[in-house]
Amino acid sequence: MYNVIFAVKSRLLLQELNHMHIWGDSTGFRIRKITDDFGHLIAELKKTKYHLLLLEVLPDNQAISLLKTIKKENLCRAVAVVSETADFKTVRKSFLLGADDYFVIPLEISQFITLFSRIENAEHGRIAAEICEKEELIHLFEQADFSIKGRLDELLYRVLTEFCDVKEAVGYLERIIDGVAAELFERHEWLEYYFDAADASSNGCGVLEEEEKARRYLEDFNSFFEEFAELYPPHGEGLEEILLYILNRPEGDLRQKTISEELYINRSYLSTVFTAQMGINFVDYVNTVKMKRAAYLLRHTKMKIIDIAGALDYKDMGYFLKRFKARYGVTPSQYRIPENYEFQI
Repeated sequence: MYNVIFAVKSRLLLQELNHMHIWGDSTGFRIRKITDDFGHLIAELKKTKYHLLLLEVLPDNQAISLLKTIKKENLCRAVAVVSETADFKTVRKSFLLGADDYFVIPLEISQFITLFSRIENAEHGRIAAEICEKEELIHLFEQADFSIKGRLDELLYRVLTEFCDVKEAVGYLERIIDGVAAELFERHEWLEYYFDAADASSNGCGVLEEEEKARRYLEDFNSFFEEFAELYPPHGEGLEEILLYILNRPEGDLRQKTISEELYINRSYLSTVFTAQMGINFVDYVNTVKMKRAAYLLRHTKMKIIDIAGALDYKDMGYFLKRFKARYGVTPSQYRIPENYEFQI
């Protein structure tokens, strides 16, 4: 449904508008509020999202001044000026200030239907833009393209510029990022071994109400990308089966000998091709996978550290602790207490 507000003082105009059978389920445009308090109109538009404002032009030119502010601050999707009579100068000035239409008694349904269509098309265009943003970010993710950081910065700047209401801007960002995260978790089931869905979506950050929180939110999302790229870097088709085998079994036997036998791959070939394509040797990659799984278990379970090490096939506890601290800069015990130590995953 599309929310409509009337800012009208004329009884005749209000009667004409109310008698038009275009409000409600038949068109999707519902009258959410009727007011004759022009002094508090700006505050109302900032408080509630409206898709259409019908603004009456008054002799004191107050409406023209309001129209200028509303359009400048992008407080409503569309504004149609309404009046009992048509004055050429007022009509011209209204359009120059950004009015989407100008209606004069007798009001015609066809004019409103045309305006409704324009609003709907604009809204659909915004939805299409969201979809394009999601698809582009998913593409950058799966190509492990580190230009995604610049793309996120650009997205934040554009959204904060286009939306006057920070809440609405953040809501737009949330829909895009949450959509990307949901799609990634659906495409790559192995992600659940290393991340909680909240790690990559707004659910992990609470309701974002300020620009700085939005910036941190996108920074966290970029960190999630960097972790994803490290676990699943660009690779040829020959390594896909091997990577998925490892990523889906972080607590399994991931020795070269075992994987070679399971996948019927020559052990020397596996070692040579893996290093050539991944830019990291097989053992170091497996250790990276296991460390990320350890970090997940520390954050999201109450398993004892010694049990985590055992589950990840580290028989030497000292070696496990050394690898973990080399990776994260803190011991597993310190890592488990985020309020005492700041870290990124």
